[in-house]
Amino acid sequence: MNFEWTNFYMEFANELLKYKDNRKELIEKMKLINNINISKITMGDYIDPFSIFALFNYQGIAHQKKINILESIKNEFTIEVETPKIFDGIPAMNIYKLCFFNPKSNAIQNEINSLWELFEIAINYAKNNTNENRQNFIEKYDTINIKGTKFKLTMGLFWIRPFNYINLDKTNREYIKFKLPNHSQNIKQLPNGKEYINLCDKLLEDIKKINIKDFPELSYKAWQFSKYDKNKFLKEVYITDKEYDKLKNLILDKKNIILQGSAGVGKSYAAKRLAYSIIGEKDNERVKMIQFHQSYSYEDFIMGYRPKNETDGFELKKGVFYKFCKKAEKDGRDYFLIIDEINRGNISKIFGELFMLIENDKRGEEYALELVYKDDEKFFVPENLYIIGLMNTADRSLAMLDYALRRRFAFYDMKPAFESEQFKEYQKNLKNSKFDNLIKKVEDLNEVIKEDLGEGFCIGHSYFCNLETVEIDKLSLIIEFELIPLLKEYWFDDKEKVNTWIKNLTEAIK
Repeated sequence: MNFEWTNFYMEFANELLKYKDNRKELIEKMKLINNINISKITMGDYIDPFSIFALFNYQGIAHQKKINILESIKNEFTIEVETPKIFDGIPAMNIYKLCFFNPKSNAIQNEINSLWELFEIAINYAKNNTNENRQNFIEKYDTINIKGTKFKLTMGLFWIRPFNYINLDKTNREYIKFKLPNHSQNIKQLPNGKEYINLCDKLLEDIKKINIKDFPELSYKAWQFSKYDKNKFLKEVYITDKEYDKLKNLILDKKNIILQGSAGVGKSYAAKRLAYSIIGEKDNERVKMIQFHQSYSYEDFIMGYRPKNETDGFELKKGVFYKFCKKAEKDGRDYFLIIDEINRGNISKIFGELFMLIENDKRGEEYALELVYKDDEKFFVPENLYIIGLMNTADRSLAMLDYALRRRFAFYDMKPAFESEQFKEYQKNLKNSKFDNLIKKVEDLNEVIKEDLGEGFCIGHSYFCNLETVEIDKLSLIIEFELIPLLKEYWFDDKEKVNTWIKNLTEAIK
């Protein structure tokens, strides 16, 4: 871990404060900085200090570009500390939301003045934490009521004084909830000024109990906690390195895939983690899971009229797919929609006229279509949205798949992974002979199922995963409530075979 950036950021904040009452000169000075577009955060002569920091702290900025920007800032503002080269623990903004003020507001001047005042008070309180400065911080913090700012303000405070103010972005909040659950209630919503400053004080004490020294280290650990890559995927999902590459390339190329397999092969588990590994972090804002069923409709998925809550009549409501597409369109980063039981829905009915738009070569604005319920708007599926469908191949209650679905999706078979290196390692670490006996018996059972019903009916490995210790009661429950119901469904017309295998499985753990 390297937090050399903290000195530079604090020094730059000190330099910016000198321009609090000379913002025109500040704008002219910022125009001299290499590799930034100052127009993204200015409205005429209006500029605020937090948005300036956002210009080099956004998601996806190239590492060398950031160094070059800071080197240019160092020269123009005569900053004496070294330009940082490592940026561990720095939270980043959405590139499309760099402004801390609301550009559409009728009170831009007041908003920017308030941001400058908070900026000044935050620096003063960090330097001299008197009761007067504390109260001034609380009062000014509470006056900031700018649309779209929310938790973003805490990120700005962290940038300028990273050892005094906690950043409460989603990554940090999830980490705090996991590591310090007693603070969960304090961060569910944006705290007011008093709550926020009390939280900073209390967290500075409590993080030491989990061997974290300060807020920059907490921010770094939180990022590591949420970071997700191929290596993490392969530790959690039991497929080979080669199969992962194939699966990743398949969805990036086709944009729509279906993971198909029997019960217990880990389809939904793998789907989420595939999305995380491509995104690079566990971000549930960009990974959404829904489930199709026989009553699922176009109105649920795209748009339709629904009864009003309080009055008679109906109102037009946007569906889950419409809203998720719009979210992806505004962001630009990758988004993943996971559809469980995709074969249970009436695909033509659910997608309607928009089914064509999910094809990989029909994405984007040039293929936009008018909506059934809203002909004054053209809708398209953005190129950065990927769809992962999940399908249970053992579900015999379903009719043949719609050909249109087959044509627009690539199908990937997921199989039981009892023979995988990862499962074998997991099994070895459990060190339990009864568990070993049961797994061997299930593998024998799968051979019988494969020959009798087909590979798509084999019992998956996930029923036996995530056991920290093995107890007979746990194995008995798996057999009784997971495996036996499957066998009764598979061989509903062959009671003798069912009873034989019930006996085989139960005897394996005696």
